[in-house]
Amino acid sequence: MAEIIMPKMGDAMTEGKVVRWYKKAGDAVKKGEPVLEIETDKVNLDLEAEQDGTLGDVAAEAGKMVEVGGVLATILGAGEKAQPKKAAAAPAAEEPPARRAIDKKDSIKHSTGEYGEAIDMKAPRVDRTSAAASSAAPASGDNGRRRSSPLARKMARELGVSIEQVQGSGPGGRIVANDIKNFKPSAAAPQKAKAPSLPPVQQLETKEIPLTAMRRTIAKRLAESTGPIPHFYLTAEYDVTNLLSLREQVNEIAGIKTSVNDFIVRAAALALRHHPNVNASWGDEAITQHGEIHIGIAVSTPEGLITPVVRNADSKSITDISNEVRVLADKAKNRKLTPNDYQGSTFTISNLGAWGIEQFTAIINPPNVAILAIGAASAQPVVIDRQIVIRDRMKVTMSCDHRVVDGALGAEYLRTLRSYIEQPVRLVL
Repeated sequence: MAEIIMPKMGDAMTEGKVVRWYKKAGDAVKKGEPVLEIETDKVNLDLEAEQDGTLGDVAAEAGKMVEVGGVLATILGAGEKAQPKKAAAAPAAEEPPARRAIDKKDSIKHSTGEYGEAIDMKAPRVDRTSAAASSAAPASGDNGRRRSSPLARKMARELGVSIEQVQGSGPGGRIVANDIKNFKPSAAAPQKAKAPSLPPVQQLETKEIPLTAMRRTIAKRLAESTGPIPHFYLTAEYDVTNLLSLREQVNEIAGIKTSVNDFIVRAAALALRHHPNVNASWGDEAITQHGEIHIGIAVSTPEGLITPVVRNADSKSITDISNEVRVLADKAKNRKLTPNDYQGSTFTISNLGAWGIEQFTAIINPPNVAILAIGAASAQPVVIDRQIVIRDRMKVTMSCDHRVVDGALGAEYLRTLRSYIEQPVRLVL
């Protein structure tokens, strides 16, 4: 007899939630076959059978919280009989069954999603036995409507793209954000860009939304940051005219779509080489300066922020960083990150420029001692050689842990960062 237990997916994980069972007691299972889906503070993943047999007692129903190491179910071998049912380890107060359905073609080890796609709460689950057939089926949902993710629909509205004209690349032909980004209207029927519209008015109602494991962890870590860590803030404004020009050239030559943030990630990483005392962590007995530079990138998901990590960012090219960030963002939005994807950052970047935010302050991501908040780049009149000219400018604000990074050290780092951002050829040499 084998046991299926709640795994520990990261140092901070103490419990997980049972989302759904794919099998019921008495069903035959095969080794490697997904048996149930669980939700942790960072990801959703399938737990697989470790042997052939029959599913025995189910100790935790859908919606239950189970401590790490708690028994979820047993798998009986040939001739074995079910034992008296065990109670799941320390279940919390019962929550409603999870309302999220995530399309899956395989277990978490092989799952991938579409870049920039927010999880569609209403998307039907893909039948594993017919996934291949459904991928060739028309992208239609209930009542013949095209299936699409919420982010894809939002982007389509803002860009003036008709969903009906877009070919979906997601599971079952589902339209995702990347399809909208890459959509090119035919010459015979050009699409006119529309001004951004207001989001739809929502029906207001009083209700309680149960906390997910991820939301509880975010709240705990924010309290650990803003309370014990003495924050202070430094703001600088950079000229990014040359950086934006270089980005256009890189995109044209490399044939990919890099973002301004990809350049900032590399610039921040290279600047940390000059200031190892910023690439550090605070400890009760000592300050640790890290020998490698791993940049955490704040990514928004429907359940809150998470920071996947670009490892050894100072040794990677702009295009390498761009490709890696795209993959990590996709995994984050689809809850496919593994602990290695989101643990171990030595410095963090949060960018709200795409939302039109000019300047903001960010909360330090412990155990980092600093985080960089990036605002939107905009054309502004500036005085150069006593002449008024138009240049692209961008504000950055660095939140510092004053126990490690004082004002002078933080200012020195931002001055070094300025050299990389305002002379961006340094980023590609």
